[in-house]
Amino acid sequence: MLILFETGCARIIRESAYTPLPVTPAWQLLLDAKPFPKDWDVDPCNPERCLRETYAARVFGIIDVPGHVIQNVFRLENTEAAKAKFRTYREVDFRPRQPPNRQFLPPPEITYHSPFADEYYLGCGVDEVPACRAIFRYGNYFVYFYFDIDGGKGDGLNIREVEPILRAMDERAAAVLGLRPRAEPTKTP
Repeated sequence: MLILFETGCARIIRESAYTPLPVTPAWQLLLDAKPFPKDWDVDPCNPERCLRETYAARVFGIIDVPGHVIQNVFRLENTEAAKAKFRTYREVDFRPRQPPNRQFLPPPEITYHSPFADEYYLGCGVDEVPACRAIFRYGNYFVYFYFDIDGGKGDGLNIREVEPILRAMDERAAAVLGLRPRAEPTKTP
């Protein structure tokens, strides 16, 4: 407890009432190529796309082969802004498409649920091509992934290659933000 004296009056401020939000730069939550298949690479960082404080982005893929993965990381001003961004992405990016009117739903091949994220969702489906999308919220940080899924032509990840990337994201967030696993993994309907 902290006591301040202002013009002869004592004012008590509880230190625990205010917990500062992390200010770790967004780029520190970017993944490297380690969780990807051995022939996949990551684009080199440049200040305009990935060495920024509040927004960072990276693209992963195989040189001269269609199919890629995109990672976006946002450090928002507060937890409410991160919650709102999560809700917006959840409502827009995972809604049914027309045509073919397929919703991005959790695939049966991936049972992983984030034990570190405050909110998490993974959905796979078809828009233009087979794809998966994952969103994570860690306090005031929001992370978005887009995964091209191989349609049989070697033009994306095999669906089973997505889970190691999801796990790596959680491990990175836990290490950088000092997070501990929750008793129950996050499940967002």
